[in-house]
Amino acid sequence: MRAKLFTSLAIGVLGLLVGLWLVRPPATRANGDKHDEKGGHAHVPAPLEYADVHVPLSVWTDAAMIARGKEIYTTRCAVCHGDQGDGKGPAGVALPLKPPDFRAKDGVAEMRDNYWFWRVSEGGQIEPFKGKGSAMPPWKGELSVDDRWAVMAYQHTFSEHHGPHVPWEHPGSVAMGRDIFAMACVPCHGVAGKGDGSVGPMLAPRRAPQPRDFTSAEFKFRSTPSGQLPTTADLFRTLTEGVRSSGGPLTIGLRGQRIMPSFRHMPVGQRLEVLEYVKSLNRGFRELGVVKTVTVPAPPTLTPERLTRGKQLYADAECMACHGERGRGDGPSAPTLKDNRDLPIAATDLTRPERFKNGARPEDVYRTLVTGLAGTPMPSYADSLELDQTWDLAYYVLSLSRGGQTAETGSR
Repeated sequence: MRAKLFTSLAIGVLGLLVGLWLVRPPATRANGDKHDEKGGHAHVPAPLEYADVHVPLSVWTDAAMIARGKEIYTTRCAVCHGDQGDGKGPAGVALPLKPPDFRAKDGVAEMRDNYWFWRVSEGGQIEPFKGKGSAMPPWKGELSVDDRWAVMAYQHTFSEHHGPHVPWEHPGSVAMGRDIFAMACVPCHGVAGKGDGSVGPMLAPRRAPQPRDFTSAEFKFRSTPSGQLPTTADLFRTLTEGVRSSGGPLTIGLRGQRIMPSFRHMPVGQRLEVLEYVKSLNRGFRELGVVKTVTVPAPPTLTPERLTRGKQLYADAECMACHGERGRGDGPSAPTLKDNRDLPIAATDLTRPERFKNGARPEDVYRTLVTGLAGTPMPSYADSLELDQTWDLAYYVLSLSRGGQTAETGSR
């Protein structure tokens, strides 16, 4: 029995190490660079400020939008991209970086909607396209968001694809992210991203936290209101920082005792690629429309009076029921806490801010208080606390840490 357990642990460790340290997917290429094997076009990922701009699914098949896009394309785009979308317009043939051929099914299939929108919006005035000689003008100052969506929908018809431009129609658009996921994430999150990988149960045996089920609507670490999916920036922050928590034997030796390791060693472009694949596992990301985030204002000045008010709020909001009077996670309700999977879950020890899973800056604590942690007993206080009260409570929570500011002195 012990030999079997040892073998399972060894296999799990090996899989995790392969994912963490041997991941070396091919580097991304800029638009216009030919794919050596297929002859199509590969693309760098859209930056975070464009990562959540997903075109509404109805746009791609809306006849009125496509007709609107054709009119815009004919007057503004055909001179370079050609009347047939072949990249051979009268101005395009003379450019150092040739316009893409929108008839090439493989090339179009590799292109994501947020990347496409980014390129139409910013043109060639951004890297890596500017350095390659792109002459494409930025259209964000001349075309509305709807106009840019419309011209994309029309360009999409050149490839003879008439459905929505989404990963489940174009698997090539997330192929690189899928390869990274297979190497770095499957051991914990599972092949289908349901949080059922072979290594996951050994990280925190029979208790929370367990690897996230990406197909579910519940994500703990968000800057979005309670009940909503996170932004790509939220996912990027979690992927970069990892998740700190005490766990089983496989977490021993991980810096900060992370139950999910930090992937900051992975190039930014590859992190964005794998997140696009993660988002493709949950169609809700494509149906969000305008993404709303919780506004975190600039932190106010910390004063002893603010800490005093925060201490009273800590009692009034019943924080001590779970976190305890001194914030050590030993409140009277702590032994009974369970997550949405009915697994025992520990109340956070507020005296250890280095273990705060959602960050330990005042802004991070404020955000956690407003958004809550979905799937856990930690609620959102967005409807019960005023803005200034939230800051009072956030500062008091931070004052409970060893070496931090205390409610009595208000000093370090």
